[in-house]
Amino acid sequence: MQLSGFYFPPGSARQTEASLCIATDGKSLEVREGNGAVLAGAPLRHIAVTSRLGSLRRKVEFPDGAIFETADNDGIDAFLKGRSGTLSRLERSWRLAALSLVAIVACTALFILYGIPSSAGWLAQQTPPSVARIITDQALRTMDGNILLPTKLSPVRQQQIRNRFATVAGWEARGAGHYNLLLRNAPHIGPNAFALPDGRIVMTDQLVLMARTDTEIDGVLAHEMAHANHAHGLRSVYQASLVPAAIAFITGDASQFAQMAVILPAILLQSAYSRKFEQQADDDAAALLRGHGEDPGQLADFLERMELKSCGKTGCGPSWLGTHPATAARAARLRRAPAP
Repeated sequence: MQLSGFYFPPGSARQTEASLCIATDGKSLEVREGNGAVLAGAPLRHIAVTSRLGSLRRKVEFPDGAIFETADNDGIDAFLKGRSGTLSRLERSWRLAALSLVAIVACTALFILYGIPSSAGWLAQQTPPSVARIITDQALRTMDGNILLPTKLSPVRQQQIRNRFATVAGWEARGAGHYNLLLRNAPHIGPNAFALPDGRIVMTDQLVLMARTDTEIDGVLAHEMAHANHAHGLRSVYQASLVPAAIAFITGDASQFAQMAVILPAILLQSAYSRKFEQQADDDAAALLRGHGEDPGQLADFLERMELKSCGKTGCGPSWLGTHPATAARAARLRRAPAP
């Protein structure tokens, strides 16, 4: 069997009428002139053939750079039978195409569910303190003066809260020096508290005023310190902006970190942590409280009271309660927390 076409010497645009045929060994292709002279040849495994696309001429590329072109697409497919049969079946079978699509969707879903969180967790743990400060400073510049205003708590009450903060921070294994309390008035968002990437913790006047006991305040502070300990804020930012996060981490481009910080306030103010992050922070807070003779059930009481007062029948908007997981489930888990 021979295929008619044109031969192009290596690196030349000069064409010669020729034919393509299978060599006598049955494992090679040869290009011959009309007089039978061999112009090019090579084993099939070393030959590259362009894919079939409509009626366009196919190119058979030899290792030395020589090219044979032919419009006989069926003939080329016949020559390559056994070498590219699998590829041909994949291209022509809708069942295999559908299975391939399902596999792609499944792999994408697995990457979103597991790959992105794992990558974000690794990036958060590797983020140097200087970068965490950059992101925190940018986030505070976005919120202060707009969403967050100077505290209106009395100096006496401010000092009482700072004393509680120092006590709870002293219980943490990382030590009090890793955290800093910022008191803010937030009439537009109400009771709220959140941990920033560098260990600064914001607590609103509205949350302080809703608390009935020091233990309730301690529980909120312990919860937010746990978020800081596990870098939940950074992990959430990285998950929401994995590509710029990777670029920033690899190149050290501070402008990328500043762009990422823009989304941090929305995550913090809406308590948009995952169920896993909230549960981890609740569990750590409960263990810390019980380990120092305090009852995490009071934090559970506080959560339920906040939901009843702040959310009503319409459900919670942005607040420290968040929505992941449900307040009732969080409260029940806190009350069941075992002693350390």
